[in-house]
Amino acid sequence: MNDTGTRGRRSLSVVVLDGMLRLYSILQSGPTPTPKVREPGRRRAFGRWALVTAAVVALAGTALLVVILVRGSGDPAAPPDPAAALPGRSAPPAAAGSPVVSAATSASPSPSASASASASVSVSAKVSARSSLGVAATATRPAASAPVTEGAAAPLTASYRTSSVTGGLLGYKMTVTVANPGAAAKDGWALTVTLPRPTLMVSSVNGATATQDGSTWTFVPDSSTSAVPAGGSAVISFGVTGATLIDAAPKACTIDGNTCASP
Repeated sequence: MNDTGTRGRRSLSVVVLDGMLRLYSILQSGPTPTPKVREPGRRRAFGRWALVTAAVVALAGTALLVVILVRGSGDPAAPPDPAAALPGRSAPPAAAGSPVVSAATSASPSPSASASASASVSVSAKVSARSSLGVAATATRPAASAPVTEGAAAPLTASYRTSSVTGGLLGYKMTVTVANPGAAAKDGWALTVTLPRPTLMVSSVNGATATQDGSTWTFVPDSSTSAVPAGGSAVISFGVTGATLIDAAPKACTIDGNTCASP
């Protein structure tokens, strides 16, 4: 059965090589000539050597023809594209089996690509720098705290004491110390002293001016005691006269509405 239609089409070089192999097989399988008895001194027959020589010449010619056909069947190298050298145009991809034209051409980026890459790297670096600076500023920023007012004024305090050289027979002396425990000076104050009876009188006032309202006496500072420095004090003294022998001690004492300390 003929299977020529099922075989693939063979190239010319394959056909020539196949023919050479068949020729060599025929030469090897041919009948060996019957040796003839020759007389001594005679030359050997020339027929067999001529046949071998012709076969060798045929093989050599066939091999030379195959080499010529194989070399001539290659495709000629395509001429370089002049447009490929223009800037901004990349070279077309090389076909399989074709040599690489130039390593420098394929490795060097185009000017537009270099500019784009440089701009991208610069922008990324600036954004990273700004991001890192923003994070550092947020991390080192101190937490907000309530404002502290330096030199805030504190309420004045007062304490008093009484003394008498006659045992209260001829009245007694009252001394009031106004103190400023704050960190800032205090200017102005009002001292109120309440006596048991409105008949008891105040006299000989030092460091203040006194006014009477029934049994209550109000003292305001003069120029020497008006400003009480921070951590300092001012002293006011006055005498109480009248029927002071019995029940004549002050009933109440306040400084700016705060109760005075008594001994």
